[in-house]
Amino acid sequence: MATIRKNASSLSVAEQNVFVNCINQLIQSGAYGELVAIHGDMSHDQHGGMGPIGTQRFLPWHRDFLLKLEQQMQAINQSAFIPYWNWGEERTLPTWVNGFQPSVAVPSRRNPIQVRRSLGRRGRLASSFEVIALEQNRNLTYTQFTTLLEGFHNEVHGWVGGTMGLISISPADPVFWMHHGQVDRVWSRWQAQPGNSNKRPSLTGADAILDPWTERASAMRSIAALNYSYA
Repeated sequence: MATIRKNASSLSVAEQNVFVNCINQLIQSGAYGELVAIHGDMSHDQHGGMGPIGTQRFLPWHRDFLLKLEQQMQAINQSAFIPYWNWGEERTLPTWVNGFQPSVAVPSRRNPIQVRRSLGRRGRLASSFEVIALEQNRNLTYTQFTTLLEGFHNEVHGWVGGTMGLISISPADPVFWMHHGQVDRVWSRWQAQPGNSNKRPSLTGADAILDPWTERASAMRSIAALNYSYA
């Protein structure tokens, strides 16, 4: 059955509880902390600030990253999915997320990460107009598109602040996954524009392998082929 990722603000109480319970179980098992540690390993070259290859890898690497968590959630509860936080239209976090600030043990760190936030003290949330204009732009190359989207992405990390403001630990905050759900959604909507489906990362050889996993960036081109969609 295909996964449908829904807007975090429209979830039923039951859907909210499924997400929270799955994350808490993965924290307890240590699987969640292992994902946090993977993201904190800069050798994966998964952000534009790391250089030209990181710019190309940013979107496909994080698409794969979300799938890894979602698959582990669905092993606990088949109905689970990663919701997206549509920060272009919703100018703050969904209320049900506010109290979900867990403590996360991460391999190689002496103390657990206590998730904290400092909303709105820096950074900004891109406007709905900016997001729609980006999604509908058919004149951009892939590199231009991903650079602009990663810029919006960086600002949101700063706006949430606290744990989200530190690249080495940001996935410890459950908001990270909702934020990246929105980033991935924007990419998928841009890909759906006429002429954009063939615009893809310029990656070859080892750079095209989304380490530490074995998938290639080309495997991340289509969310339909990956068996999920956005409501």
